[in-house]
Amino acid sequence: MTRQRALILGIMREKCPEHLTADEIFSHARQAMPHIARGTVYRNLKLMELDGEIGHLEMPDGPDRYDANPTPHGHLLCDSCGDLADLPVRYICPKCRAKNAQ
Repeated sequence: MTRQRALILGIMREKCPEHLTADEIFSHARQAMPHIARGTVYRNLKLMELDGEIGHLEMPDGPDRYDANPTPHGHLLCDSCGDLADLPVRYICPKCRAKNAQ
């Protein structure tokens, strides 16, 4: 793992559960490594996605975002502010919740 890749992964884990854009990750990376190139960040994000280290989220009305949690899970997108939050994959349906409450 290169220093740049380790830095990018560290930023994503530090900012978790935020789902950062590539430009946001680049901005944070420049603070720690001023000479890092934007292309280096984009290239490493793609490699990390292909290696299953991170998740890649295509956004309908904005830049793609990246998820430090690569395990399968859903997301909720706020229609008002655009905030993105993890959605647990499992849940208990209302019928079972009512049954368990008795």
